[in-house]
Amino acid sequence: MNLNQVKSIPKWTQLPSPSIFCSEVSMQLGVDTSVAQLQQQVEYLQIQLELERQENIQKIQQIQKFQGLLQHITEHIRDSLDEREILTIITQELVDLLQLNRCQIKLYNPCLTAATVTYEYSVSLPHFQGLTTKTADFPQIYQSLLQKQIWQSIEIVPGHDSGLQMMSQLACPIFDHRGVLGNIWLIRQTEAKFGELEISFLQQIANQCAIAIRQSQLYTKTTAQVQEIENRQHHHHEFIRHLAQELRTPITNINLAVQTLESLITPVGIVDIEIVSQLLQILHHECGREDKLLNDLLTFAYLKTHPEPPTLITIDFSTWLFPIVESFRDVTNCQQQQLHLDISTEIPHLSTDITDLEKIITLLLNQACQCASAGESITLTADLNADTVELKISISGVEIPHNELSQVFQPFYRIPKHSPWQVQNTGLELALVKTIVQRLNGSIHVTSINNRITLIMQFPL
Repeated sequence: MNLNQVKSIPKWTQLPSPSIFCSEVSMQLGVDTSVAQLQQQVEYLQIQLELERQENIQKIQQIQKFQGLLQHITEHIRDSLDEREILTIITQELVDLLQLNRCQIKLYNPCLTAATVTYEYSVSLPHFQGLTTKTADFPQIYQSLLQKQIWQSIEIVPGHDSGLQMMSQLACPIFDHRGVLGNIWLIRQTEAKFGELEISFLQQIANQCAIAIRQSQLYTKTTAQVQEIENRQHHHHEFIRHLAQELRTPITNINLAVQTLESLITPVGIVDIEIVSQLLQILHHECGREDKLLNDLLTFAYLKTHPEPPTLITIDFSTWLFPIVESFRDVTNCQQQQLHLDISTEIPHLSTDITDLEKIITLLLNQACQCASAGESITLTADLNADTVELKISISGVEIPHNELSQVFQPFYRIPKHSPWQVQNTGLELALVKTIVQRLNGSIHVTSINNRITLIMQFPL
């Protein structure tokens, strides 16, 4: 190529300058770098999105499991009134679902001063069911729980292999509008706290526990009330049956006496005047017995239906009691019984209804005179016991079977007797005594041991 040919080359075919070329290369490299960074960001975002998607899937699956368990528990509460069955299932299901080491349900005593592990499910030893904890020993924990707040902690505790392990604990109060009932405790070997989803779910479970407990309590109370009504009806029917028998006995005797009198009285005259005299005595006796039974029955019914407050009078008890007891001295001497009176000098003046108290002592001494046989003793003691006056009437030579002690104060129960004047007993005396003692805010019970029965009464000062 000659010089003329070189000069004829167009300008656009000439090479760029070095600076321009470097600038263009730098721009291209910058673009490539930005694209690589964008690709990295996109890949990172994709990874994050996948992680979030997996996390959301796990949450959805966990929520579904929670809802399934909640529905399962709700169905059990609907179909069963057995608190033990329901709460036992809850502890087991929570351990399996939340992968716990232990689940406990602690219930408070009525005063909320102690909580007892009533239900527990654990995958390892030891077991703590039945263990009672005083709330005052752990004020920080129970102060929150009694205020219906969640309590959570992570602690380092000794392990079974003499090492240390991290334990996460979560306690959720069980309560309703009527108050706090107990707590659910979740214990898991982990360094992480329980999540919000688990806490929310546990609170719903706690609500179901409260429903189950209240439902069981209501059922137990209702069952007890029904049983009480049935018992009262049974006692009422027994009372009517015994009353009919008691009324029939003197009427039967009266009818027999009247029929015999009719056979002895002829148009000519009375066949046997001595037998007529005996029959008239029987009629008089049975009429008196019927009259006493009706009077006791009316008194008993009146005290039950018209529980008026007693009329209180302050008396010197020792001075007042002595003549009442001494009035039975002739009867006991006649029956060869020994009557003893022992009154403590420490008894202060007593405020009581003297009419009611006299009737109580009279009825019981009458019973004692009928029960004791010849040669046996009747002892009345009066002593001061704390803030009460304690009266005891002890009768030797007679016992009450142990299985009958709870029946002594029921209408028409009769203590075994040795006296021939049983006809004066209507069977309502001891029932009347208990009713009057309760009217005076006192208490009465009976013991029977070593061929001796003792009626023990306590009256407040």
